Amino acid sequence: MIAKLLAYLTNHIIGHVPFFAIRLWWYRHIIGMRIGHDSAIFMGCYWYFYRPLGRNPQPMILGDNTIVNRRCTLDGRGGLRIGNNVSISPEVMFITSQHLKDDPGFRIEDKPIVIEDYAWIGSRATLLPGVTIGRGAVVAAGAVVAKDVAPFTVVGGIPAKLMGERAEGLMYQLRFRPWFE
Repeated sequence: MIAKLLAYLTNHIIGHVPFFAIRLWWYRHIIGMRIGHDSAIFMGCYWYFYRPLGRNPQPMILGDNTIVNRRCTLDGRGGLRIGNNVSISPEVMFITSQHLKDDPGFRIEDKPIVIEDYAWIGSRATLLPGVTIGRGAVVAAGAVVAKDVAPFTVVGGIPAKLMGERAEGLMYQLRFRPWFE
């Protein structure tokens, strides 16, 4: 009962509070996500988690200087690790839990998603359970990622396929200042 109440409050009230610091406090202390220095989670994000208050079976981690844009879906049930200086565009879906289609009991399987440093995830991309997005990789807008993405590659499409490469040696630092967010 308490988990359902906290999920409701998280997704229908806190996620829409126009004060950045309040949302981050809630995500850290109530959901139990570890959030790094100078990272931002914009309004309207939707969260899935099994147990609040840091008791989720798998960790949810957001590195330093990382931006999660508006209306993303963050499924932490299977574990979610997002590195440093990662840019996540609006309406991206991270899905870490799925039903086993051939299981007679239609059981659920949880697998973590890992996003390494300097990755860029385009708008409305969907990342499925168990994928790793390598360092500096780019996922194009609207892509559906069902397999790991190698470092410094660009993927797109449904399912996501190799489209190109990205230069190595990335050194930028994302710095969002939430004056009005």
